[in-house]
Amino acid sequence: MHSHILRIAMAALVAASTAFALVQGSAAEELKKVTFRMDWVPSGIYAAFYNGKVNGFYEKAGFDVEIMPGNGSTATMDGLISGELDFGFVSCWGMSVGVSKGRSVVSVATFTGRNGFGFFFPKDAGVTRLADLKNKSIVASPSSMDTLLYPAVLVGAGLPADMLKQINVEPAQKVPTYARGQADVVVSHIPYADPIIEQQRPSGHILWSDEGFVLPDFCIAVSRARLESDPQGVEKFIRATFEATEDAASNPDKAAAAGVSLFPVLTQEQTKAQWKLMTTLFYTEDTKSCPHGWHSASDWTKGLEVLQKYGGLEGSIDDHAKFYTNQFFTCDR
Repeated sequence: MHSHILRIAMAALVAASTAFALVQGSAAEELKKVTFRMDWVPSGIYAAFYNGKVNGFYEKAGFDVEIMPGNGSTATMDGLISGELDFGFVSCWGMSVGVSKGRSVVSVATFTGRNGFGFFFPKDAGVTRLADLKNKSIVASPSSMDTLLYPAVLVGAGLPADMLKQINVEPAQKVPTYARGQADVVVSHIPYADPIIEQQRPSGHILWSDEGFVLPDFCIAVSRARLESDPQGVEKFIRATFEATEDAASNPDKAAAAGVSLFPVLTQEQTKAQWKLMTTLFYTEDTKSCPHGWHSASDWTKGLEVLQKYGGLEGSIDDHAKFYTNQFFTCDR
């Protein structure tokens, strides 16, 4: 009798275990695989996305997200258009110029509305304002967008566009050339570059946006085709991303650890430092009372005008719907 009861109990246990495994397997199968590419190599500026993947925000939304290193915003846009990628992290300015030249992509969220680029200079250079950079040498890459745009920052501050002596190098050599002391100034993205440059050549910086320069910084982009075919999926990804972003901003150590777990080439402290700087760029004066991700028509108008004059943007900028959509955000002002 006892043996019979034991056999029944064991059979029930096996059945329950099998049912649980099937449920677990079914749940895993329900996750939708999507690809997300950064615009550049892994770093702390993407910590929100690492946090979203490692700490369950994307899984909760029904996604199995593959986070991929990038090779520039243009390559990420091309991956979106070809269908190789589902979502991309791109410079808003690079995306805008690309759209003006026929690339069928669109921003679905402004991730950092405040422009993050700036001038780096040695801490002992006696520089406290833009005018102090006059006649100093700047290492630059002629084809880089930041090289095209830094004169706009100077002109906007009432300074000569050509007041810096430009030393031209390949893009990958800009920061190393500056770090070796072969130039007085270099332009780079402050959150990404500051923790790196500080280790090589202690430097101060002037953020362009602190000088009145307005141009949205980084955007989350999709292809036009994806936005039209799957707006619900796009919205779910956006919502999960900004939940992960808010959590990462409150818990930078956790977000940095998520990055290190995905990309062991990263270090905890540098990733954390980059991410904390990135969080200072989320909002502009025009967006601070609105949801994170909302596109400001005022900021975008100013930015598109700069790109049209200095950055190679082609055609009319009157129809903002070519460049971004606010269909996933509401701001009552």
